Amino acid sequence: MKQIKLVLIALILMISLSSVFAEDNSAAVYQLLGIDARSNGMGGTGTAFLDNVSSAYLNPAVLADVKTIEFTSGTRQNMAWDRNHNAVALGFVLPIGYVAASWQNATVSDIPGYDINGNPIGDFSNSDNTLALSYAAKISKLNLGITPKFYLSNQDNDSDTGYGVDLGFLYHINRYFNVGMVVRDLIASYPGEEDDIPVEFIPGVAAYPIPGMIIAADLSGRDNFEESKLRLGVEYWLGVRDEAEIGSSLSGIRIRESATWSDILSKVQAGIRAGVNDGAFTAGAGLRFKMLELNYAFQMAHDEYLNDTHSVSLLLRF
Repeated sequence: MKQIKLVLIALILMISLSSVFAEDNSAAVYQLLGIDARSNGMGGTGTAFLDNVSSAYLNPAVLADVKTIEFTSGTRQNMAWDRNHNAVALGFVLPIGYVAASWQNATVSDIPGYDINGNPIGDFSNSDNTLALSYAAKISKLNLGITPKFYLSNQDNDSDTGYGVDLGFLYHINRYFNVGMVVRDLIASYPGEEDDIPVEFIPGVAAYPIPGMIIAADLSGRDNFEESKLRLGVEYWLGVRDEAEIGSSLSGIRIRESATWSDILSKVQAGIRAGVNDGAFTAGAGLRFKMLELNYAFQMAHDEYLNDTHSVSLLLRF
C-alpha cells in the first residue's frame, strides 16, 4: 500500500507541473518521437522501466538491466508532410556493464523551393541523423548511464554537424516500484542552430502492481520546465507468472547455440497497452517470444494539422 501511495503522489506532482507549462518546441524535435513501439503505445513512457536496448534513447541507465545481446529496429508511418522516422540499435553485455550503439534518421522529402522573388526552383529534401554510443552500469539498486551523440544534418548538397550528451539514472526501490531520470543534451550543439539546443529533463516512475502489469508516468520538461509534456501509460502481458519479470530477463538464445524455430518462438507472451502522450491517446499491442519481439503502436494526432501515426518495432535477443 505504501508503494501505491508513492506512485499516486508522483503522478499528482507530474500532472500539476504539466498543467502549468506550455508545449515543447525546439531543435532536433524528431528525437521526441520515440524509437520503440512498446514505449509509444504507452504514451511515450519508458524512463523508469523499458529494459531493452531501446533504452539507449529513452534512458541509458536502464540498459544496465538488459541481460542479452539485443538488436532493435523501428519505424513510424503516416506522418504529415512526407516525413519519415526510422531507428536501429544494437547492444552488448560487458563484464562491467552494457554498451549500445544507436542511429536515428528523420527525413522530409519533396519540399518546394523558391528564390528570393518567390519563383519556384524545384523540390529539395532534408535528412537529420543522430548517431549515439551508450554505456550503463549497475551499483546495487542504482543504474547509471551516459550517451554521447553525434548529429548530422543534410540538405541537398549541404551538411552540418553537432553533438550532445545524455545522462540517466534508475533506482529500483523494490520489486514493485522504480524511479528514474534522464537529462538529454546536457551539453549540446545542433546543426544550424545559433544557440545550444534546450536541455530536457525527464523524471519518470514505474509501478508493477500485479504480475504482467506496468503503470508508468514521465514528465518531459525543457529549459527548467518552462515547456513540458506529461506522458502516462499502462501495459499488461498475458502469460506472465508471479516469479517472472517483464523485459530482457526473458532469456534470449545464445549465438553459439543451434536454435530451431520452435526454440526461437517458444515462451510466447501477448501484451496490450494504452496511454496518453501530451493529451494525445495512444494504444498498442505486442507479441514476445524467446528470441523475437514484435510491437505495434497507434498515436492520435496532437492537432488538426498532423496525422494519426503508426509505429512498428522489432526486437531480437541473442
